[in-house]
Amino acid sequence: MGMDVPAANQRDASSRLEELKAEKGRLGRDVAEARKAGGDPDALIRELQQVSAALKKLQKELKKQRNNATAETRWTPPTISLPSAIKGDAVSGPVTVRPCSSQTVAQADAYVAAHPGGSIWHRPKVADFVRETYGHRTVYFCAFDVTERVVGVLPVVQLNSRLFGNYLVSVPYFNYGGALADSPEVAEDLVKAASRWQRELMAGHLELRFSRDTGAGRPQRTDKVTFWLPLPDTQETLWQSFQPKLRAQIRRGERELTDFSVGGVELLDEFYRVFSINMRDLGTPVYGKVFFRNLLETLVDQAWLVVARVNGQAVGCAFLTVHGGRMEIPWASTLRSHSHTAVNMAMYWRILRFAIEKGCAVFDFGRCSETAGTYRFKQQWGAQPLRLHWDYVLPEGAELPALNPDNPKFRLLIAVWQRLPVPIANLLGPHIIKVLP
Repeated sequence: MGMDVPAANQRDASSRLEELKAEKGRLGRDVAEARKAGGDPDALIRELQQVSAALKKLQKELKKQRNNATAETRWTPPTISLPSAIKGDAVSGPVTVRPCSSQTVAQADAYVAAHPGGSIWHRPKVADFVRETYGHRTVYFCAFDVTERVVGVLPVVQLNSRLFGNYLVSVPYFNYGGALADSPEVAEDLVKAASRWQRELMAGHLELRFSRDTGAGRPQRTDKVTFWLPLPDTQETLWQSFQPKLRAQIRRGERELTDFSVGGVELLDEFYRVFSINMRDLGTPVYGKVFFRNLLETLVDQAWLVVARVNGQAVGCAFLTVHGGRMEIPWASTLRSHSHTAVNMAMYWRILRFAIEKGCAVFDFGRCSETAGTYRFKQQWGAQPLRLHWDYVLPEGAELPALNPDNPKFRLLIAVWQRLPVPIANLLGPHIIKVLP
């Protein structure tokens, strides 16, 4: 019996599918009747097998056609690139670099807000937050043209400890930093001013957390990437852009998730419980609760806490910020005891919906290394990996610093930390993490 798959249009194929289903049902009944009557059903069984094979083949063909049609109409995130921290504008006359004062802080803040490469971490009040929370020496350098207009900024923080040494970072704890400037010449003037401060403090190195390569020729680290996802206007459009496997994972997590909250300091206790347990499990010292409290107060109306719950118990959390139409998730955690539930997938989906509700054009999944397990997690949402370029000002002959968890000499410390009781880790962690970049 010939069972060729029709090459006609989808309507003909669907009609043929119904015919095959009916034929399969009839043959199944005939086989049962033949067995009941004591006859030989072998010929009917062979025919049933042929029909079943044809039915399965046609079903696969129709599924392929539907997937192709969906792919053709599915929204695809456009290609995106990191904005440059250094513009190519003309600057009037000689430039003067000096620390920002109370008279110029508003002008500096407006400069960051308007600069295409500006991040929330470049804002003057973030430098104030670092100084007031941890007591670190901080200088917010501003470059002024001859008209006293701000043409560049560079926040710099000193981290100094017996354990990890004396060095400068722009900006520690966060993903972005370095100079924002109207021209390469202004950027170099700012870096030179920071280098002079570096020598005065006898600091070992200056780390500048640029996003794109500035072309200045300084030693660099390029082993970190960030993931940015352009957002459509509606959550329905974003949902349709996801692969079926991702949508299935989100649905699974949604079945487990019983409550989801976005708010402020009222969620801090729940957030910190989940976050601190996860950091201990990773072997990483945790920020103190006061760090997040102060940061929320500093970034009022630009930062939120997220808590995901199962049966009233917080099992997932995140910290969100927004600046210039970009929502960033610098910290997120899920309890390992709930990793199998896919609650983290539901939590991220709710967060992406929140970003769209806020009118954001881009969602920033944060940085990781290319070898990290989080790399594929971020990529599956359609986000694009964008390489970060961190410049260094080093003493002659010095090597790039290696103050990161990937350094082999920290493996034993990480293993020990993972075995600490959470209350002990929470007690010791803030004293250690404050002097790590």
